[in-house]
Amino acid sequence: PSNFLKRLQSVALGCLSCLLVLWLGSCSALPPSPVVTLNFGAAGMVRSALQEIDQLYQQDHSHVWLNTTFAGTGTIRAAVEQGEPFDGVLFADGKTLNQLQAKGLIVPESRRELVTTDIVVIARSESALEIRDLRDLASDRIKAVAMGNNNLAVGKYSHTILERLGLAQVVESKAVWAKVDVREVLRAVEQGEADVGITFLPEAKTLTNVKVLATVSPDLYEPIRSGAAVLTTSTHAQEMQSYLDFLSSDRAMAIFQKFGLSPLRSQVSGIS
Repeated sequence: PSNFLKRLQSVALGCLSCLLVLWLGSCSALPPSPVVTLNFGAAGMVRSALQEIDQLYQQDHSHVWLNTTFAGTGTIRAAVEQGEPFDGVLFADGKTLNQLQAKGLIVPESRRELVTTDIVVIARSESALEIRDLRDLASDRIKAVAMGNNNLAVGKYSHTILERLGLAQVVESKAVWAKVDVREVLRAVEQGEADVGITFLPEAKTLTNVKVLATVSPDLYEPIRSGAAVLTTSTHAQEMQSYLDFLSSDRAMAIFQKFGLSPLRSQVSGIS
């Protein structure tokens, strides 16, 4: 009988130990945070930088999934106005944010100005073309110029530049148009559909088989002031705001700068 009691005591102690471990575990383990998906519409100008920044952000915010759509300013603006479920947007120009704010579609206090960049003329790396003056774009030596249409921020900037130089009619008559995304300019040059392209500097830094022929003087166009904001229809406004705040951080800015995007306090320069 004494042996039986000893075994019974051992079993009882074992059960109590298991229950204690389970109880302590339930007290110390926090329930996992629910995964939040942020739908973000962003200008193609920041594509390469943002993809790297997002990886960094998600290391510290594993419960946040960033679902980013890269497209032209006009495309994203139209999608927002038509009620697409975006939580936030980032445009290459502040005017578009002003338009959405006037319609009550963004949260005014959420706005963040982020980066600026240069506008450049690019060609394939092996191209023998040289541009000493932007008026060379009208030369017969250049048969086709890849550029954005009015749906793209880069297209609006390009048209302004050509108008101020008196070249719009000549150069646009031989344009290979990018209609949905600035990346189309890069592809047209890369694939030989155009001799040169007018685009944002970060695009030129995306591929090794293209080079910058000329940097446009900022005197020829309005300053590039990219901005971001939370949409009033966002179901995750707090998480979206936290992400936008991170885009303004030193860690994010270091990545932006690697891709030719400078904090707005910096100046840009070029040729005319």
